[in-house]
Amino acid sequence: MVFVRRLGKDIRPWLFDGAVAALVAVLVSIEHGLPWPIKTCGYLMALVLIWRRQFPLAVLTAVFVLAPAHLLFNSYVRLFDLAVLIAMYSVVLYHAQLRWGVTAGAGAGGAVLVAAFVENARSGNFWVVLWVVGAVTVATWVTAYGVRTRKLYVESLEERTATLERERDHLSLLAVAEERAAIAREVHDVVAHSLSVMIVQADAASYTLQGPQQPARDALATIAATGREALEDMGRVVKLLRGPAPVQAAPPTPNGPESLSRRRVGLAEVDSLVERSGLQVTRETIGSGDGLTAAQELTTYRVVQESLTNALRHAGADAAVRLRLHFSPCAVTVEVDDDGGGGSTPAASRSSGHGLLGMRERVAMHGGALVAGPRPGGGWQVTATIPRSPGGSP
Repeated sequence: MVFVRRLGKDIRPWLFDGAVAALVAVLVSIEHGLPWPIKTCGYLMALVLIWRRQFPLAVLTAVFVLAPAHLLFNSYVRLFDLAVLIAMYSVVLYHAQLRWGVTAGAGAGGAVLVAAFVENARSGNFWVVLWVVGAVTVATWVTAYGVRTRKLYVESLEERTATLERERDHLSLLAVAEERAAIAREVHDVVAHSLSVMIVQADAASYTLQGPQQPARDALATIAATGREALEDMGRVVKLLRGPAPVQAAPPTPNGPESLSRRRVGLAEVDSLVERSGLQVTRETIGSGDGLTAAQELTTYRVVQESLTNALRHAGADAAVRLRLHFSPCAVTVEVDDDGGGGSTPAASRSSGHGLLGMRERVAMHGGALVAGPRPGGGWQVTATIPRSPGGSP
């Protein structure tokens, strides 16, 4: 199907130019009693018009040579001399340099003078032919220039649209890479903390064992050594995922936002997050979050944080938001709804944001699912389901 559409797109200009050439050839044929040299000039003018798009300047030159040629055979201006206007139109429209279009217009003006002198010798209507044919020539040139301007404008819009699409895709890839690096840093903080606790506890337990419990001490020592190796390997992998470290203008303050993002956050910080958002949030909690891993708590916190940020950005500070946390034995469900508030941002702009990509990355890391979209009554809704166990299903 794609090949057929492409073939039709490629062959359509040739069919149109062939029809134009056929029209000129018909004009030659309907004039009866013409000597064969004059008809030959007319048919050649019609033939070269087939290539008026590919070689407009060469076609114009050939037509400008053939048009006066038939006058040498005691001929007059014929209907098929319309090819002169078609060739001029093609140069103005299709040639890359407009100066050749101006030159073609000047040449067509000279052809109009020749036609006026020829008709003057036959009927004495010099000024009538000059004004009528001249007006048609000027109208043809202006029309070609207008079509050329419109064509260039459309091409510039298409190129700009393609550039914007490439930039949007590039920014999306950068946002995904940045979000994955942030996830890698946070996972490192969570898992590194757990590994460090495991190593310390194993070392402490090994020192409390005495005498015949040497095999247990050896097993604990192996656990601690393995934990240290895993911690070192994770440090190398996360360092690779992070990429080059950003340059900080000043060290973060102990109570600043940077220090808050670097320490472990979880469900205990959701209340303060809601208070800092400045939104009218109605919170509902079902069940208990006890037993969640640090990574699951962090993902839950980030989903709530990003959802509230999007609601504030797109719906405004006057929006009414409903936050629902449902802790079941199998999964954690986070629902954040807003009524749209006074914001006028269309739903498409929310769905194309980079924040949703980051939330999906975080939830998918636990095998969960995230659904975001406009509500039937207005506003926006985000629903994230995070399984409690790695093998669980949302």
